[in-house]
Amino acid sequence: MPAEWGQAKIEILALQEEILAEIEKGISTRQIFETLTAAQRITISRRSFYRRVKLLRAGRAAPKSRALVKPPARSLPATNPAHRPDKSQPANSLPTLKEKEQVVFDRLWDGEDAPSDDEEDAQ
Repeated sequence: MPAEWGQAKIEILALQEEILAEIEKGISTRQIFETLTAAQRITISRRSFYRRVKLLRAGRAAPKSRALVKPPARSLPATNPAHRPDKSQPANSLPTLKEKEQVVFDRLWDGEDAPSDDEEDAQ
């Protein structure tokens, strides 16, 4: 005869301390199932019993690892004058450019013609 919906959960929750104590003693889940079934203390299937015991064991270990740990507060970076852009530097400077390349970039950005190869060599 099929059990009512939720019956497996009720049976396991009623015996959870006893089941977990037996597991801690080193008794296998199979032996626990057979003992409880023979004593007619549970009526659920073996598969359902194994699944519920697995969830019980995970639930017992989880609160330790799932403890709500407050993440470290992220503070805004302190305003440091050393990190502020220097007003003497062009606002469009790219940190990956070499100094000569930056000069050429600034000229092109401002609408000036690119220097010839001779002008670049003279610098």
